[in-house]
Amino acid sequence: MNGKVALVTGAGRRGGIGEAVARRLAQAGATVVIADLCAPPPADLPHPGIGQWEELNEIAAEIEALGSPAMPLQVDVTDAASIQRMVGKVVQQFGRIDILVNNAGAIFGPSPVMQMAEDAWRKTLEVNATGTFLVSKAVAPVMMQGGRGGRIVNLSSLAAVRPRPYMSAYAASKAAVAALTQSMAQEMAQFGVTVNAVLPGDIDTGMKQWGYQLEAQIMQRPYSEVVAAGIARIPAGRLGTPDDVASVVAFLASDAAEFLTGQLVNISGGRELA
Repeated sequence: MNGKVALVTGAGRRGGIGEAVARRLAQAGATVVIADLCAPPPADLPHPGIGQWEELNEIAAEIEALGSPAMPLQVDVTDAASIQRMVGKVVQQFGRIDILVNNAGAIFGPSPVMQMAEDAWRKTLEVNATGTFLVSKAVAPVMMQGGRGGRIVNLSSLAAVRPRPYMSAYAASKAAVAALTQSMAQEMAQFGVTVNAVLPGDIDTGMKQWGYQLEAQIMQRPYSEVVAAGIARIPAGRLGTPDDVASVVAFLASDAAEFLTGQLVNISGGRELA
């Protein structure tokens, strides 16, 4: 990936998928731009899902220590103007964007549908689905300039195809990302832009740990018991790691994957088979 410029959204959280993806792309030689909201989390966002500016800068400095340039930027993926400012800064600094990883995501107010707040539904779809659409819309024309083409990798979720109770808004938003991926793949193939999605299953991140804590609270079971039951549903016998996801994303972003587009790749240790 020498000479390539990669943009990764939602990359400002330690131990998150975005950070792991950014590091992996940098190790492959790409110049990496990492972006996050960098704002206090909303009161109704119950999990640690927003990277802060200090954390984002620390991650960028560590990536640069690997020998690849890194640029931290603030962005609100639900705001088209904020996205355009981000893209403008990247193009001004580097002149191109070759790889886009739409990783930014959130869950607001998981609950039974009959009790779900309308605002929680709207916010979840706005960040996960509309955010992926808006960032892709802004970046794709940059990729097409000069006939260079590019790679777009979207973060969907196993929840898109194996939804669980109380997660209807999240599952619906990630199913929308999967459908958007396959539609964009057909539109952009003629310009040399591939569009694929990965569907992570149970990945050991702060968000997953929060999910297990919530399940333990709702089911009135010990946290360790809930985690063990979750792992028991995975044929591979363990939770996935952010690096497991980063490896697949890096492949889809590479020249080796130029004949793959519109694919939805499960990264779940076989969870969808169980």
